[in-house]
Amino acid sequence: MRSNYPHGISTTRKSTGLTSPIASAANVTVVIGTAPVNMAADPYRAANVPFAAYNKADAITKMGWSQDFKRFTIMQSVYAAFNVFAVAPLVMINVLDPNNENHIKAVTAAAFDVENKRTVIPVEGILLDKVSVISDGEDEAELKEGDDYVTSFADDGTVIIGYTDSGAEKAGSSVKVAYTKLNPEGVTYSDVIGGYDFSQRIKKGMEVISNVYPKLKLVPGTLIAPGFSHIPAVNTALTAKAQLVYSMFSCKVISDIDSGADSGAVSADDVAGWKDANGYSDRRTFAVWPKVSVDGYQYYFSAQLAALLQRIAADRGGVPSESCDNKPLKISGLVLEDGTEVSYDMDEVNDYLNANGVISAVNIDGFLAWGNNTSAYPASADVTDRWVTSVMMFDYMENNFKRNFFSKVSSKASYREIESVVLTENLSINGLKGSDDIAGGEITFDRGENPLEQIMAGKIKFHERIATYPPMEDIENEFEFDPTILQAALEGGA
Repeated sequence: MRSNYPHGISTTRKSTGLTSPIASAANVTVVIGTAPVNMAADPYRAANVPFAAYNKADAITKMGWSQDFKRFTIMQSVYAAFNVFAVAPLVMINVLDPNNENHIKAVTAAAFDVENKRTVIPVEGILLDKVSVISDGEDEAELKEGDDYVTSFADDGTVIIGYTDSGAEKAGSSVKVAYTKLNPEGVTYSDVIGGYDFSQRIKKGMEVISNVYPKLKLVPGTLIAPGFSHIPAVNTALTAKAQLVYSMFSCKVISDIDSGADSGAVSADDVAGWKDANGYSDRRTFAVWPKVSVDGYQYYFSAQLAALLQRIAADRGGVPSESCDNKPLKISGLVLEDGTEVSYDMDEVNDYLNANGVISAVNIDGFLAWGNNTSAYPASADVTDRWVTSVMMFDYMENNFKRNFFSKVSSKASYREIESVVLTENLSINGLKGSDDIAGGEITFDRGENPLEQIMAGKIKFHERIATYPPMEDIENEFEFDPTILQAALEGGA
């Protein structure tokens, strides 16, 4: 605090600010997992509800914050989206429910020191309304919140109990504190998969994905569940959800391949066998391996790649036509589940991972995402199944068509209405061709595909043909020594 009469020299310090996130309507990440919702504005209404965050402060208000990425898995995406790639929005679905007795744990009273009129409880996940403070003396008595003390969170998610001047806690050296805290270990993959709870008439887990569009007006672009998607049942359920969201939209899944010593692939040459044995083989699944590390954090590759893809699309005006391959990752290393650092050269990543439909990373003056193939490869080499860009662009164009022309449903099946769809969509296609996002395309209304009986039954069929650009994945330049060039140079010099 400065003097009322400033005289001398002083400095002030402003906390480091994050780069303002750039918003993208394409490749919007929907992350499902666990969050420290005890810090949220309303902990008891923060489970199985989709929340959209447009900056880190917004995410913290709705989901809380913790650096314990293993126990609170949604934090991996909060960090990747806002700290690393500065992209928004991020849709978060937390399944850690304080109302579920399996997701909380009661802790009996224990003694804690009182220093400078406050007590620090060095534990994350405490529900503030479930804290009980007892004076630790000859006459033990439960203290009253508000009158005797107040509780708050420190920046690291631990709890601070501050004692009021007028309260009952005067000169004691310790107190006894009992509390209830979140129990992320009680969350199972079944909670993530979820379902419809008929008794409560609410959707849980992945079923909540269908609420994203009507509630938030955002079309899911990427579904991830870091910390859970390496479980085959979770990947299967995610992929099924991605086929059709809200009965209208399609999207992709980024799933992690298990890198744990007990059940996963701990070496690059183990990955293909694990992937095939566990059914990571859908065109909508982008399989990644192993985990990543940066700034002292270790987290799942899916969180990093989802944020990268969303940022790439944002930088192209919201069009996901560019591959993640050969794009900078903001990581310092690759690690297995137990934290063991691993390193592979480009040939190993090509032969063991990319050749088997798995995306990873190579270190070429900094880490780069490496791979263009979906997990459908090599079983399918069809251009619409194999390339990540084809999957993303087809989803993008199909989803936009549905949104742009939904208002035409139940309009008159007149020539003017039909022509309006064809002209408008062709303008959109030409725009994407002009920006080099696609090679070209055309939508038509073919009378041969629309017999009178079909039109009379209320069905109209359009036919749209498009071509996306394949990636220049293998570039070769043949060098040779030409002695005639040397001869000409020597003769010219003479």
